[in-house]
Amino acid sequence: MTPEIQTLLSLLAVAIAAVWLVRRAFRKKDSGCGGGACGAISPEVKKLQARLKH
Repeated sequence: MTPEIQTLLSLLAVAIAAVWLVRRAFRKKDSGCGGGACGAISPEVKKLQARLKH
């Protein structure tokens, strides 16, 4: 394989990885504990959150 083709392929791989990382960083983050359905949140914290919403 010629050096020009190797350079082109490596630049293409880096560009694809960069696009994937940028899209992943700016994607909406609805999963996890943000919705209040996380088991790691104690019942006391859930009560406090409910009180603060009102």
